[in-house]
Amino acid sequence: MKKLLAAMVLTLSTAALAQADTTQQNTQAQEEQKRNDPARVKTGMDATEVAPAIKDKVDDARAAVGLDTAKDGTFKTDKAFSIDGTLKGEAMGGITLARQGLPDADLDVRDQTKVMLDGKKVELKAIPEGAQVRAKFQLEGEQPVAVEINAKSPKGTKKTTK
Repeated sequence: MKKLLAAMVLTLSTAALAQADTTQQNTQAQEEQKRNDPARVKTGMDATEVAPAIKDKVDDARAAVGLDTAKDGTFKTDKAFSIDGTLKGEAMGGITLARQGLPDADLDVRDQTKVMLDGKKVELKAIPEGAQVRAKFQLEGEQPVAVEINAKSPKGTKKTTK
């Protein structure tokens, strides 16, 4: 039921935003002429004023059904999903995990993401390629965002102390 509600809200907001986009397709000159026309009767609201309000409602609906945004609690672990894999690499603010028999998984890593290596808090770049990783993540829209990354050094690697 929650997923249905979320899908319905997203569909309605997409339709409203699409309608706002078609309104904006007029040239700026035509819009300026319409605004300056003294015979024009002003009724209702401009679509550009409605779109931000709809986005806020969509974010509220997502939070209500567990599709949290960063503002509403992406980094809460109680509703996070888990994934296991081997660190394949880092790129563009995220990591790629290789999973046996499954496609690679890309996770976005943020400043709030808790990163651990062998039980110690570290920077993301300290995790070597090939490390076994168990990650918890949330979805922000369709983007998986890492909440926690727990990695174990691959066998045969030397531990460095700082």
